[in-house]
Amino acid sequence: MRLASLRNSFGALALVAIGVLIGVAAAPLWRLGIVAIYRDQYGELTYRCDAAMRAHYLAQAQSAAYPSADNADAQHAASLALIDCQDYDIMQKRLLALGLRENELGLMRLQAIEEDAEGLANVVDAHEIRD
Repeated sequence: MRLASLRNSFGALALVAIGVLIGVAAAPLWRLGIVAIYRDQYGELTYRCDAAMRAHYLAQAQSAAYPSADNADAQHAASLALIDCQDYDIMQKRLLALGLRENELGLMRLQAIEEDAEGLANVVDAHEIRD
């Protein structure tokens, strides 16, 4: 009787160990699948948010340098376009909730930027150290 109980315990322990191994092995495959499904959509939202932030920055600078009603209207319109960044942020939070890590999100952002040669030049410009 004691031997049968011990055998059942080892069987249960083996099943738990196999389940853990399957879970550990499946996690990277899960993340790769999520990246493949959402890469284009996330890339588009990345591009839109970047463009909206750039337009807002330029409109703000233009309005500060040359105050006018037209420049104020342009700045207001650029501010409204920042809703694209809200969509981007929501998508990012969803992807994190689905199990993606910041590394996968960073890779998806870089791939989206690299698809557009001009976008890559803008990234370089944004990260240059200026005097």
